[in-house]
Amino acid sequence: MTVITRREWLHAAAATAGGAAIVTANPWAAEAGQARTPAAPRPEYPSRPAGKVEFLFKAPGQSANGMQCTDEGIWTIDVAGSRGETPGRCKVYLSSYDGKLLRELAPEGTGPSGIGVDEENKSIWIGSTYSREIIRADARTGETIEKHFTPGAGVIYRMTSDLPPRPDTYGRSVRPPSANTQTQNAARPAPTATSQGGGAGMPADGLGVGRGGAIAGNPGPPAPGTGAHGLQTQFGKLWVAVPPARTIYRIAPKTWMVEYMFPTVGYRPHGIGIETREARHLWESDTNMGAFFKRDTVSGEIVDSIQLPEGSPFPHGMSVWNGYIYWTDDIGGGIAPVCRVKI
Repeated sequence: MTVITRREWLHAAAATAGGAAIVTANPWAAEAGQARTPAAPRPEYPSRPAGKVEFLFKAPGQSANGMQCTDEGIWTIDVAGSRGETPGRCKVYLSSYDGKLLRELAPEGTGPSGIGVDEENKSIWIGSTYSREIIRADARTGETIEKHFTPGAGVIYRMTSDLPPRPDTYGRSVRPPSANTQTQNAARPAPTATSQGGGAGMPADGLGVGRGGAIAGNPGPPAPGTGAHGLQTQFGKLWVAVPPARTIYRIAPKTWMVEYMFPTVGYRPHGIGIETREARHLWESDTNMGAFFKRDTVSGEIVDSIQLPEGSPFPHGMSVWNGYIYWTDDIGGGIAPVCRVKI
């Protein structure tokens, strides 16, 4: 694992914020907006099959979506309650690594898809996907500390080069038959490009999420679009994966300025994780591809990837801890598994 000192990391942060002096040395860097940003990842990248997939325990709540591993335990975030009896609130849980529930909070968050924890375990960052906000809350009480807009929020789009989504083999195998029928019926192709379907207001591949008000049964926002998914802190900065932008951003929380960004591998990035505080690489999960990608945080290059076998739980929330990638599959019904695989 390549590591980078805090001095080197901060130097890279300053350079990339002011014009990406480091990135320009890479021959495949491309101009994007006002900053130099790595071009989309090359189609050829190293890939290897995952080792043994371990099932650890069922995540607390109804539909665990985001995840963050810390020395205190595993944080998960649950969309249940954020669209129903307590609009604008969600559930956050802290569990031990053997599945014992340690803490339960009810912070703000609408249809949340990601959770990050600061390095002191004092506050949590919530990707409030359906309100397109990033919320910082107290890790003990759940009270809101601050709210921010999500850079790159909008509608997830497809590209002609995208791979088709993998079938939800695992979800079908564990859901009750009635739930499977509802999900399959809802996920059938809609007659128009603006229609939506899918369990919990979304089709199986994650497209079209968040069109809201005009769509019966979908209590998302009235305007099209969604926001952040995976979140990860490092040296006081915040890394954020935003599917509508197909981009991973590095944000300075104090100024809420985007310092740097690079494109995601696919169109449905979800959890992100960093192996150690000093690591130069970031792991990105893609739900549709059922894979994890190790990215150079300066060049954006894919230096390694792990492909889950067919029939594995999809990676939604994801984190990296002590040589393992942890993830959870948001399949609803209180049966979301917490899994891990050795890096």
